[in-house]
Amino acid sequence: MAHARKKTTTIALEPAADRLLTRAARSTGVSRSEFIRRQLEVVLEQYRPRPRPRSAGVIKSRLAERGDEAELFRLAVHPTRPERPRRYN
Repeated sequence: MAHARKKTTTIALEPAADRLLTRAARSTGVSRSEFIRRQLEVVLEQYRPRPRPRSAGVIKSRLAERGDEAELFRLAVHPTRPERPRRYN
């Protein structure tokens, strides 16, 4: 970002926020502008577009090979129905 052209933006701060900004910038050893840029970068990271993982379709296509989910959750679906004892020959 050092070589990128920067755009100027003006913001209005309450006096208390302005004092806190000055204190925070001094405590980190950077200018107020640099402090704002760094903090804004952290906040804006959540809005950065992310590429979809290529493996997302692989998992979906393999689920059918694993069996019926109803069998796994049989007791959760019918908790009052007792399980029949199995007979082995």
